[in-house]
Amino acid sequence: MRLTQGTFSFLPDLTEEQIKKQIEYAISNNWAINIEYTEDPHPRNNYWELWGLPLFDIPDPSTVMYE
Repeated sequence: MRLTQGTFSFLPDLTEEQIKKQIEYAISNNWAINIEYTEDPHPRNNYWELWGLPLFDIPDPSTVMYE
């Protein structure tokens, strides 16, 4: 299912390489990375689940891509 609202909704789906670039940007800015998901991707669904714990001090994007 494709969401039609949100930050990247107006763009085509990101490729794996583009996702890695987004992660590299976050790593270069020393940001923690969280992976959120939902089984009900409705625009009014505010409650998404956190996959594991936030990822701090990630050395490269492959760790995040593995998750």
